[in-house]
Amino acid sequence: MGEVVQYYVVNQDLTMSAGKVAAQVAHAATQAVLVYHQNQLFREWLETGQTKIILKASENTLNMLIKEGFVYIKDAGRTEIASGSLTVVALPPLNKDEAKKYTQHLSLYS
Repeated sequence: MGEVVQYYVVNQDLTMSAGKVAAQVAHAATQAVLVYHQNQLFREWLETGQTKIILKASENTLNMLIKEGFVYIKDAGRTEIASGSLTVVALPPLNKDEAKKYTQHLSLYS
């Protein structure tokens, strides 16, 4: 079996500072643990370094990932962006090859 990784996809349509993005990904990571901890690959991911990859995509793409059943975060609107703004989608820990069906067309967040 290949490397197990977890992908976080940030909404590139929003203007967020680096700190805001970090906070939103942290929210997604926390929610993902609560939701995905019984996923069959979760323990392997946990025990092999918890590799995380941060990608970026349009809000339309994030909405398509949500339709796949993945965890997502909407902002409370206390600081930089409007309340209810979709900021991040977190996939469960997946085999990197399996995740490609969701991520191969996405770019690394920078």
